[in-house]
Amino acid sequence: LSVCPSAPTDAVPTSCCFTYHQRPIPRGLIASVYVTSSSCAHPGVIVVTKKKKQLCVDPREPWVQERLKQFQTPPN
Repeated sequence: LSVCPSAPTDAVPTSCCFTYHQRPIPRGLIASVYVTSSSCAHPGVIVVTKKKKQLCVDPREPWVQERLKQFQTPPN
């Protein structure tokens, strides 16, 4: 697992990515997606699967940007 908690600066725990999951994750397996804190050394997006696994992915990857859009848009 490449998600590591960083030291809390304002009593809110954050996670940072140090390595990235390389393969695209199908949308149907994803429960939620969130961007790591700007205080982290490396930019990252954390994908939480429906089985509660947390995977770090590279926010520069086109498929990651697409997943972020999909999860930021409220369903109609």
